Amino acid sequence: MAGEAVVTRDQQGKELVGLRRWLNVLLFEVERPLGRIFNVCMLLLITAAVFGSMVNTTEAAAQAVWKDQIDQFEYWVLVAFAVEYLLRVYAARNRWHYMRSFNGLVDLITVLPLLLAESAFVVIRLLRLARVIRVAVSIPVVRSLFTSLRGSMRLLMGVLMTIALISVLVGNLIYIMEPTTFTNAFEGAWWSLVTMSTVGYGDFVPHSAVGKTLAAGLIMSGICMFSMVTAVISVRVGRMINNVIQCEKCHHRIAEDFLYCPHCATAQPHMRVASDVDDDI
Repeated sequence: MAGEAVVTRDQQGKELVGLRRWLNVLLFEVERPLGRIFNVCMLLLITAAVFGSMVNTTEAAAQAVWKDQIDQFEYWVLVAFAVEYLLRVYAARNRWHYMRSFNGLVDLITVLPLLLAESAFVVIRLLRLARVIRVAVSIPVVRSLFTSLRGSMRLLMGVLMTIALISVLVGNLIYIMEPTTFTNAFEGAWWSLVTMSTVGYGDFVPHSAVGKTLAAGLIMSGICMFSMVTAVISVRVGRMINNVIQCEKCHHRIAEDFLYCPHCATAQPHMRVASDVDDDI
């Protein structure tokens, strides 16, 4: 089968055999039963480690007898992650590509607390948060979601940059108009962003008529800008969950955003046409 050949060959075209082939299926092929079982087990282990780390931040954990036990559990989880990372490097079809990939970097960051045990507490806590990212990239549905949004990244970044620029501009304006309410331009920018998002914390409120008029304009523009972000994400997610295209080779129904058929790995010509249209627009 074509899919089997892709799975069991390295970047030089040499067939993976023995232990390396078995590890490749176990660690990377999450669509296969063996890989799916291992992936679920790792997700459960990561979830337990994250939950234990959060429990240790509570006041009750400071005097609890199980605090040290949770620390020991986290240590051995890190050891398991380190062993898994080394096995992934060994079993990867293209080792250098895996080590430079997003997933490979997340795997590496996850085990860094094991090497920085004596470093600053804040650094360790931040590195441990990489486990949450690890959970996200380990779930196929989440990976598909980010893949579907990749084509709209330029539009999303454009909208977010516009929101940031408006926040800075209006933040400086409101500081000039109401210096008694906003002590600096940063507070004005924060108020502008909160107002545009329609969250409305209420920590800063304009009192002058000009300031209230400016706030009204921010609210209206914010509704439009954030609606654009929601619309783009909704369209992409809708395309992902609705398999409306039929593969020309295997005739399976697939989503429009698939560059290749997940069943037979055939390149989809409609994606090239769609990309050309998007570029023209």
